[in-house]
Amino acid sequence: MNGRLYGDNSQHLFEWMLEERPDLKPLWATRSLETWRRLRAEGRPVVFAYSLAGLHALLRAHVAVFTDNLEDLAMDPWILPDALQLIALRHGRSVKRVRFARKGHKISEREAKNRRFEGELIRFATSTSDFVSEIQELCLEIGREKHVVTGYPRNDALFETPASHRRQWEEFLAGRSFERVILYAPSWRHGRYYTRFFPFEDFDQGRLEDLLEESRSLLLLRPHRLDLTFPENRAWLGELSRSEYVCTATHDELPDVNSFLPFVDSLICDYSALYHDFLLLDRPMMFIPYDINDFEQQNGFLYPYLEMLPGPDLRSFDSFLEALQNLVRGDDTHREARHALRDQIHTHQDPGSCARVVALIDEIRSEAPPATAQGRT
Repeated sequence: MNGRLYGDNSQHLFEWMLEERPDLKPLWATRSLETWRRLRAEGRPVVFAYSLAGLHALLRAHVAVFTDNLEDLAMDPWILPDALQLIALRHGRSVKRVRFARKGHKISEREAKNRRFEGELIRFATSTSDFVSEIQELCLEIGREKHVVTGYPRNDALFETPASHRRQWEEFLAGRSFERVILYAPSWRHGRYYTRFFPFEDFDQGRLEDLLEESRSLLLLRPHRLDLTFPENRAWLGELSRSEYVCTATHDELPDVNSFLPFVDSLICDYSALYHDFLLLDRPMMFIPYDINDFEQQNGFLYPYLEMLPGPDLRSFDSFLEALQNLVRGDDTHREARHALRDQIHTHQDPGSCARVVALIDEIRSEAPPATAQGRT
């Protein structure tokens, strides 16, 4: 994403098309030489954006899909040709207000200009339900009619897990086995401050390690990749990982979170879009919204966060341990709340999202192609 990483909705759709619709001749564009070399070594069609071949591919393409922003596609978004039809897959719609919907912490004028330009070029933006389309439009302001309920390509793997994802997970475990896997994956704070893991005044690392060992539970810590730029955060994650039952699962170790999400038994989260994806697995969740007051002021929420929370709201370490013990005992305390939110967030609860997005591509291709392919001015 951002033209450099290989992952998220774009990766899942790309690999599905290579397997199921090679007639569409999917081609990955990247601004990262490392990603370019890796995909070439794997035999996948890829082009380096900062090359004549990359520019040529851009000018010849009829449809382009992206996850984060227009930098996923070109060395400079302003050179995108008029002929190009864009589908925004998006990174996922979370409960938090972002972009134009933020309450206090507004985006810069420069970013707003780029986002407006991007919105004008988008033909379709994928969504997971009419409810999500409504709240997504509050953030993107591209026109409600552009949002199409297809589901996210990355979520197909939650229903039909590819063998390659299972192999990657087994390689990560390196022969270890556990009774359950718990993923702790909080949200990015937009650079205002780093995300704190176990931000409890009464936190007791020894008690946590004892319970994990007794229950043979593996706790995975997954920080946002930009949170790792804070030295104090890296040091704290290193300290937490001293136990054999706690380890990091960063983007370097496991690049694509949805590829291993099927092997996770419970999620610890706060405001991340990941918990919306995890609803499709119908497994227990726990929430640690330790900075909810600040988040309400800076970002705000797109729907009543606490009212619709599909898991316990944990504000102390004792309450966290109690929730963890409930998980170990198999006490599923928030099943009904989870189902209610799942059905509001996800219209399609099946492995057909990639096919539905490709149907949009086919729709565009069936139209008469534009007469010119000159750049935008």
